[in-house]
Amino acid sequence: MQKNIPKLLLYSRLLFAFIIIFIAFSEYANRHIWVLILLYAGILSDVFDGIIARKLNISTSEFRLLDTIFDLFFYLAVLFFIYKTNSTAILSNFGLIGGVLALELLMYTISLLRFSKLPSPHAILSKFWGIYIVIEFTLLILNIPGSHFQIALIIGLFVHLDRVLIYVLLKKWNHDIPSSYHAYLIRNGR
Repeated sequence: MQKNIPKLLLYSRLLFAFIIIFIAFSEYANRHIWVLILLYAGILSDVFDGIIARKLNISTSEFRLLDTIFDLFFYLAVLFFIYKTNSTAILSNFGLIGGVLALELLMYTISLLRFSKLPSPHAILSKFWGIYIVIEFTLLILNIPGSHFQIALIIGLFVHLDRVLIYVLLKKWNHDIPSSYHAYLIRNGR
């Protein structure tokens, strides 16, 4: 039973994403609150699924890959909700959002072309940016004005560039690479 906990936490994020999309199309009075609750529940599930999986020694490359895919889908669902409720923030930063998503797509493309596998870098900068983007999503869901989202997206460009470089530098597919610097070291046998 214990070995199912990480999978339950992992798949809960996928469920949360579908619920957030459903809420985005609804007119619930407190829908912002529900999405915030799901956002933070999703973050907690993301943190603890990996910790528990490693403690139980069941953190396989397939598990890490699903984690990457579900994270992407979860964050896109939250971004979609923000678009439906605060389209100005999304549309005014469309170029930067497009740049971040293009780099994400580029990382997937490079990994698929070079290794015939989806990427799963779990880079250190991505973890910090993930925390930062949750704060930004909270501010956007609460309709708090300012240039904070633009700053987050500019940082996101550098984070995603690091992720792309990981799969450019690796000679063979790998997961859980802390940074492009570490990919460079692995490439050179260190």
